Amino acid sequence: MGASMAQLHDLTALQLAAAYERGDTTPAEVVDHLLDRIASGDRVGAFTTVSADRARAAAAAAGHTLRTSDRTGLPRLFGVPTAVKDLEATAGVRTTLGSALFRDWIPEHNDEIVDVMADAGLISLGKTTVPEFGAACYSEPAVSAPARSPFDVTRSAAGSSGGAAAAVGALLVPIAQGSDSAGSVRSPASACGVVGLKPSRGLVTAGPNGDDGMGLSVKGPLARTVRDTAAFLDALTTRTGAGTVHPRRAESYELACDAPVPRLRVALAQGSVSGAPVDAEVAAAAELTARTLAGLGHTVFARDQKPDPELTDGFQVMFTALVGSRTMALDEAALRPIVRHLRSRSQQLTSGELAAAIGAVQARARAWTLDYADADIVVTPTVTAPPTLVGQLRDDADPVAELAAMTAFTGNTVIGNATGFPVVSLPLGWSSEGLPLGVSLTAGWGREDLLFGLSAALEEALPWAHRYADLASTI
Repeated sequence: MGASMAQLHDLTALQLAAAYERGDTTPAEVVDHLLDRIASGDRVGAFTTVSADRARAAAAAAGHTLRTSDRTGLPRLFGVPTAVKDLEATAGVRTTLGSALFRDWIPEHNDEIVDVMADAGLISLGKTTVPEFGAACYSEPAVSAPARSPFDVTRSAAGSSGGAAAAVGALLVPIAQGSDSAGSVRSPASACGVVGLKPSRGLVTAGPNGDDGMGLSVKGPLARTVRDTAAFLDALTTRTGAGTVHPRRAESYELACDAPVPRLRVALAQGSVSGAPVDAEVAAAAELTARTLAGLGHTVFARDQKPDPELTDGFQVMFTALVGSRTMALDEAALRPIVRHLRSRSQQLTSGELAAAIGAVQARARAWTLDYADADIVVTPTVTAPPTLVGQLRDDADPVAELAAMTAFTGNTVIGNATGFPVVSLPLGWSSEGLPLGVSLTAGWGREDLLFGLSAALEEALPWAHRYADLASTI
């Protein structure tokens, strides 16, 4: 075979698809190699459950199809390995939701996103680590090891898609599925040095069980390259149904990566709606991105992002209600302190208070869009600080303080969930210690095509692919 086993984990999803096309390797070889890599030491805590037998069976079936079928009719990423976030029910595979209460749960049915990925011919290697019920911006569940940044395993992979981002950054899978209610794709992407996209509200189907009822949560892709991210989004948007409210704007997001980008108006938003100070190196990464975009011919201007307690307080009420709705019938004593706290707060909320919070968030989200109506793209730091130490944000003794610390760390991420706009986090900055510092780009609703074109240009101008080569021998 043309691609040696030592190199298979370095290949991107699209490179693997091309290697299958050439006959250089097979899904079985790739899956075996990645499973061996996971088994030899998942030092980043990416996986809570590895479904090796199922993955090998799927790879064998995919290989047979590739040998005997007309490949032109197969999905673009057919046979490419991936992973499913452990908040998504997966038939026949242990799905813990990050909770000791579901340590042994094996669902009988798939959540719709799992079916969508299977329809695309993707092969899941297992379930990636999450915080309990996705209710934290770190991934340190009771059911598995903490998810860690591949670039420094003393640092958290953030959350709640921490395991997914860690798996991609550590070259355990080329792409992984995440979900984002308050930054849960973008914060881990920043901590793990990968690309993470929160799509527009309504673009990716949530399925009958996946909609949170308030429009905050969306499913999204994580990958090491912009084009892999785009190709994965193409796969995730092939099905309409529950939760989808508009058709895909682009015929192909992958092709959008190579489409000409018009001259854009770009706002550099300095500061955070949470009111937390932005670390100097994190701010510098956003400023470098802005200067690079100016060098590419775009019109760039800076604007102060003022704290917005009405937005963050209202959002916190909505998130509290969301967690409460998922945990109300469960044994309170078995819940982690932060989840127990959020459930308790949700029980004290009246319907009027929740309605008022939703109204306030909608109003503040509209105000934000008007504040940046003169910009096609808004650039911000993804989070306010470099990757935190494992355990740093968790405070079992004082969950009120923990919630405040998480709100400060995530900074601006809630804007994308409140507005429904698409936001991509790119690994465009690096600290003096070699830690990844994500920078986010926000576009108007439905303009993922614009984000991909601009992101591809930034990937070329400020490349990061070489950063993974140094990890291959250590992770």
